[in-house]
Amino acid sequence: MSFVHDEGKLRFAFDGDWKILKWDDHGAYVGGLQRFQETRAVDFFGVYLGEPYFIEVKDFRGHRIENKARLSGGELAREVAYKVRDTVAGMVWACGRSPLDSGELRGFVRPILDRAKKVPVVLWLEEDRPPEPALASVLGEAIKRELTWLNPRVLVTCRSLVETAPVHGLVVTSLS
Repeated sequence: MSFVHDEGKLRFAFDGDWKILKWDDHGAYVGGLQRFQETRAVDFFGVYLGEPYFIEVKDFRGHRIENKARLSGGELAREVAYKVRDTVAGMVWACGRSPLDSGELRGFVRPILDRAKKVPVVLWLEEDRPPEPALASVLGEAIKRELTWLNPRVLVTCRSLVETAPVHGLVVTSLS
């Protein structure tokens, strides 16, 4: 069994080794935490073969100029970090709170809490031109600095970098 979801102009297909929450659409977020001003959520939270993953999607294709400052000034790194922080807090808060959680969230939260290794945080960033690996690395380091409390392993990737920076069990295609 797999999980397929369209996020903007991208289709994310997770294979059967993934357990996926579309967290920013989940009832606990939409019906609970989203009502608090400035609370944020990652697009996907998943567990792949026991390993927790935060996945945030940004598709800047056709919007390069207006997002240039976000990429170079640290704003995007902070945004991703805030989304990860709020997702962890929100999932823990929602665990067992009926009717927001039917019990499924514990299976997603436990791998974060039991984690002794680095937690993968993925920024899936599509741009008009393939990003230079050095720039992706700088952005990844900026996200990592914002998330030191989590001990993250940050990966900035896209469809053109998937050979060198893969997310196993995930295939992303363009819908446009």
